[in-house]
Amino acid sequence: MFKTIIAAYDGSDHAKKAVEMACDVARRYEATLHIVHTPQVPGETMMVGYSAVPLPPSAEELEKAGEEAIGKAKAVAAENGIAEPVTHVRPGDPGRTIVEYAKTNEADLIVMGRRGLGNFGAMLVGSVTHKVSQLAECAVLTVK
Repeated sequence: MFKTIIAAYDGSDHAKKAVEMACDVARRYEATLHIVHTPQVPGETMMVGYSAVPLPPSAEELEKAGEEAIGKAKAVAAENGIAEPVTHVRPGDPGRTIVEYAKTNEADLIVMGRRGLGNFGAMLVGSVTHKVSQLAECAVLTVK
């Protein structure tokens, strides 16, 4: 039933549980597990006159954050019986990145946490989980 499973990981407790669940499903169906991470490093703000100008994180900061997060996700996978998951780290919009990756790799299932490390703005605009569940062409399992 499931051949390719995508686990979305952002470092939150819900994402850790999603990776654990994805490992369980992957083992049961002998599926390939892919872990996708989209680093979101808060940038700094520079004051210019009376206004604040956001400074985006550098490519090095994004790469470092991505490597750290994916290392933690791989450790969770190893603890749950998946020694070598396929990993993908790419900066950008998390929801779109997950959906595009799932489509490109013909995923049968995306597993993700209900809540991540999003900010207050995510509550107003809509969560990554909501976006993925609306745009994905495959099944989406959310884990609490």
